[in-house]
Amino acid sequence: MTSAASEGLLRRVHWRAAASGQLSLPAVPGMLDEYVAMCTGVFANVGRRFSDDELAHLRSVLEGELAQAFAGSPRSHVVVSYTAPIAGALDYHVKPEWWTVEGAYENWVATRQPPLFGTEPDARIWTLAHEAAEPSGCPVLDIGGGTGRNALALARRGHPVDVVEMTPKFAEQIRTEATAGGLDVRVIQRDVFTTINDLRRDYRLILLSEVVSDFRSTRQLRAIFELATQCLDPGGQLVFNVHLARNGYLPDDAARQFGQQAYTSIFTRGELRAAASGLPLHLVGDDSVHDYEQAHLPEGSWPPTGWYANWVSGLDVFAVSREESPIEMRWLVYRKPS
Repeated sequence: MTSAASEGLLRRVHWRAAASGQLSLPAVPGMLDEYVAMCTGVFANVGRRFSDDELAHLRSVLEGELAQAFAGSPRSHVVVSYTAPIAGALDYHVKPEWWTVEGAYENWVATRQPPLFGTEPDARIWTLAHEAAEPSGCPVLDIGGGTGRNALALARRGHPVDVVEMTPKFAEQIRTEATAGGLDVRVIQRDVFTTINDLRRDYRLILLSEVVSDFRSTRQLRAIFELATQCLDPGGQLVFNVHLARNGYLPDDAARQFGQQAYTSIFTRGELRAAASGLPLHLVGDDSVHDYEQAHLPEGSWPPTGWYANWVSGLDVFAVSREESPIEMRWLVYRKPS
């Protein structure tokens, strides 16, 4: 059989084959070129090659749906469904799907085995709390308290604790455990950026653990620094962990967007400095989360969860060794001057 005849036979076989399926793609607009290539590759493999006009239309549809999904939530996908009937053209549909941030964590509660974030309080936060000889005089604000891993431990130590938590199930869990233990914990269920009118102005410690990893902009960083400026007592400290780009690495749009999908929002040190610019907060601590927690958590508590070590090392975004990762999570501590 000639080459032309063989190719013609293959085309007819493909034409007589039927196929259907779907691709679920993280909504990362910066990966548009890769996603177009993935879709056209799958379509070609079932014998449906696109013309230039069809390819341009696919690209336009994907571009619009990716933008819509990513704008809606960092927990978003686009689902590309396709069918290719016998002797028919391929038909496809692109649909955005997403969770809200609080909805994603509600799903964690419903589908994952506890403990979701480990059992011990963060070692870095525990060390800062122990700088206060008299806990009752060291009120704490826990922003995004999650399951209460830090807040409840601090309250048991004797600290008055306020928790701002927007996920209803987490807020109720903390409230229930605090009530059962007779702990001085006030739970405020809302987004921390809504208002500061119901917060104290004399906190000695404000903490955000595994929260900045859900931020979507430097405006949110600025808002946290402004909140700390207004709500910290003189000499009080703000502590949070954040995935920072290593020196020499400038994350592009695709890395930042995919980072948000992987609970790993990426910032640069320049962005941090700009966010804190002009405010009376001084950086007094800067530690690797991986190294600090590994060294200071109680024996047998490292890692807190099976996913923790890779996540804080940036490996949920970059499939490389820890040493090669261009980002890492750092504990940053800022002090308000006395």
